[in-house]
Amino acid sequence: MKPASRVFALTLLLLLLFAGPAAAGTGGALFGGYWEGFIEFWKSVFQKQNGVVMAVLGVGAIALFIITRGKWQK
Repeated sequence: MKPASRVFALTLLLLLLFAGPAAAGTGGALFGGYWEGFIEFWKSVFQKQNGVVMAVLGVGAIALFIITRGKWQK
């Protein structure tokens, strides 16, 4: 990854990370009630057993992708 694209990716990540507190004011400045509904939906998904199982399978798939992707660079 080129240095400019790393800076862009880091900036985008930080923007998404810190946009939540900015939207938490009165009425949500950025997306209104979208974030509250989004969080409530995913909370209800992960409270069920299949949600937890799917999350673990997703993390495992991402981990396998990262592990196998790095093998060709050695």
